[in-house]
Amino acid sequence: MHVITLINGSLSSQTSSIYALHYAKQLNLPLYILHVKGKDSLEEVQKSADDLFALAQEKDVESSFTIFDTLNELTTFIEQKDIDMIFCSTRYKHSLFDPSFVQILIHKKLKVDFAIVKVLNTGYANRVENVVLPIRSSKLSVKKFTLFSTFVLGYNAKAEIYSIDKIYKSSFFEKTETTRLKEIIFHLRHYFRLANMLNFKFSLKHDFAYGEGKMVRSHIGRNKFDLAIVGAHTSSSFFFSHPIDTLFENPLINTVYFIPYEE
Repeated sequence: MHVITLINGSLSSQTSSIYALHYAKQLNLPLYILHVKGKDSLEEVQKSADDLFALAQEKDVESSFTIFDTLNELTTFIEQKDIDMIFCSTRYKHSLFDPSFVQILIHKKLKVDFAIVKVLNTGYANRVENVVLPIRSSKLSVKKFTLFSTFVLGYNAKAEIYSIDKIYKSSFFEKTETTRLKEIIFHLRHYFRLANMLNFKFSLKHDFAYGEGKMVRSHIGRNKFDLAIVGAHTSSSFFFSHPIDTLFENPLINTVYFIPYEE
């Protein structure tokens, strides 16, 4: 298995690659540093690759650097290799008529998981002290929890799962916060056990909300998180399809959109 990080010479792709490096280090996997020729400065790309290669050596992570002439060459490479995860940075705004390189790559429907990083602070990738994972109610996949756990362990960071129950103005809602939190803890009990086996702890917080995105943004704004992990899905319109997936179009902190390969 290998981890891929895609670079274009920018600070955001460099930051995304540092997250990829910590991820690869924690799982003891080699790192492919890759670039596809385009409008980017090859001089800046090479400098970025050299810096990453030096950091990989410092952290004792096996790494290699390859430049491809076309996107098709890259996708062929990915299809032929045993890839665990692809890391890449992306623009803040998505556009149906002007898709980014990442959007085009994702919609190639490659049989691989993606970690798409939106970067606000380029200095935070080497220092992550608090990681948050927002979820809907008790809906949490093993894949998403695994990615979350890898970052928590890789950075030796504090961890929080933040659960949101969406309520509607027309609904009659009787459950108290304490009652609902107990229910969610019960539903997530296997993840608590797994975290204990991995020798780390996470806190669980819960809120009711009319607007999921607004509530999570408010929660992040009130707390000193360094990194957020958000489950995401692709759609034919190039947009993430659910409210909690889109809440970081204008993110408050560095955010990893996790897009798992789905059969």
